[in-house]
Amino acid sequence: MQLQPGDDWLRRSIRTDAGTLYQRENTTLHLSNDGWVRTDGTPGLSRLNAGTTLLQVNHPLQNGVAFIRADHIRLDAGTFETTANGEIDERFGTCVFPGLDAQGTTQSLPGCTTGLRQKVQGTSFALGWQGDRFGFDIGRTPQSFPVSNWVGGVNLQGDLGQAGWSLDLSRRPMSNSLLSLAGATDPRTGIVWGGALATGATLGLSWDQGEAHGVWASLGHHRITGTNVAANQRTRIMGGYYHRLINEPDRLLTVGVNAMHWRYQRDLGGYTLGQGGYYSPQRYSSVSLPVSYAQRTDNWSFAVRGSVSRSVASSRDEPFYPLDNLIVGPAAALQQRGVTAAGLQAANTSTGTTSGDWGYTLSGMVERRLNGHWVVGAGFDLQRGQDYTPSRFMLYLRYTLQPWRGSLPLGPIPLTPYADFN
Repeated sequence: MQLQPGDDWLRRSIRTDAGTLYQRENTTLHLSNDGWVRTDGTPGLSRLNAGTTLLQVNHPLQNGVAFIRADHIRLDAGTFETTANGEIDERFGTCVFPGLDAQGTTQSLPGCTTGLRQKVQGTSFALGWQGDRFGFDIGRTPQSFPVSNWVGGVNLQGDLGQAGWSLDLSRRPMSNSLLSLAGATDPRTGIVWGGALATGATLGLSWDQGEAHGVWASLGHHRITGTNVAANQRTRIMGGYYHRLINEPDRLLTVGVNAMHWRYQRDLGGYTLGQGGYYSPQRYSSVSLPVSYAQRTDNWSFAVRGSVSRSVASSRDEPFYPLDNLIVGPAAALQQRGVTAAGLQAANTSTGTTSGDWGYTLSGMVERRLNGHWVVGAGFDLQRGQDYTPSRFMLYLRYTLQPWRGSLPLGPIPLTPYADFN
């Protein structure tokens, strides 16, 4: 059922609900390839070339939609830069492990000469169900990864007067880096660490009557753990306001303002043994000004979004090795060279920083209906900041078992990789 230019809000709502119900009762196959590239990071550590091929089947079940999916994930952080002796020249695992002796002279263990290439791949599987008021999913990160975890979530939605509320209880992977998502092996000790997980709850509130204005807010708290990774706590408060300058059945222009404040108990963004490899400044605040435009015709739909933002982040001093029990062997080797406990700590502590940055994002999506069954789409997402410049590209196909000639989404909505579920 397609929306018509002359529809008032009631007719538009009825047509939209009818179309949503029809599509919910229509078995749908999704096939997508999602590529993510970050070239500004350090080779072997934060640099990442990631690709995910997604296959998902949606099927109507019990007044909702059940899904089953497989995500084949490829992660390549590159090859470490090495010294003239072929040793890793970055703080990865315990490969750079110095200490100060009683005279204040730096003593260091030999560097690592193995594990120079950081690259993994594997397939995750998940299933779930989503209804109007309740949904759930459960899955497992690839078993071929150094660290594999069971993950999932439960979500509830409801109304509070004219406002809407949601509650998400979840256990999700931290997909910032190869270390945080897949885990890694320390070349010196052979200890496996990483595979960070965020377990907790997020409460959301929103008000939107389908007219010119809308607001949203969320509050979340999670405990972050991992295999041989120090425990952490994260609290996030976010909110925003948006205004629809154009609000037509087939055209939508929206501007707004968003603000967020995050707090982490510890900054565990490093790649040494016991760190998590995920972005975790102890204080982070940002304000952004987003703008988006979407339009559709009988067989085309596209959307363009952009934003400019200002952020401030700060962290205190943090030990490179937050779990003493993981470095007993290397520490004992340095003690034989006269390194004291205080000297070991002094040489292995990061200095706290405070920084501010301007950033911008630009993304676009387009999809084309080929016939009553097939839709093809593509998109990109660029993020640019002072030290963070990831780029994402995607291409997808969608097949519906029963033909559908109704309105396409006003702004395409691609599949999200399971590792990036909220």
